[in-house]
Amino acid sequence: MKKTMIALTGTIILLGAGETAIRDWDNPKDLALGERLFAKNCAVCHGKAGAGNGEDWKKKRSDGRFPPPPLNGTAHTWHHSPELLATIIAKGAATYGKAYSGWMPGFSKKLSDKERLAILKYIHSLWPEEIRSRYDEHFSGLLQIDLHMDYTPFTF
Repeated sequence: MKKTMIALTGTIILLGAGETAIRDWDNPKDLALGERLFAKNCAVCHGKAGAGNGEDWKKKRSDGRFPPPPLNGTAHTWHHSPELLATIIAKGAATYGKAYSGWMPGFSKKLSDKERLAILKYIHSLWPEEIRSRYDEHFSGLLQIDLHMDYTPFTF
């Protein structure tokens, strides 16, 4: 299938089965849905409003696994592309294979594509304005996500 890349900023465009372009990070309906879903599915580990659970997310626990990082811009979440973040929400720790010692579950069977994308938008809204601006500039243009594709950052 031939795909055309168009540089746009601002709304969600459905491109085809499972393919979505993020432009409207601040859509109020998506943010409200994302906030509700985050509270129900993510806050238990990542803390209320993504502020973390009080553990040092950079140090492994006694079981050898890293605790969940905060998602409010104080950790590394904003270093990752929207495509990778969408994959992490869908596949969880399995995104990184055996090299990663986290324990996040994947939500591809529990949440729809629209719901997972709403969570991603909500997480984006938690970051300070300066980080959001830099992130949006870095990943400008058509941010095309195939929500069924594997955006694994590396393999072993």
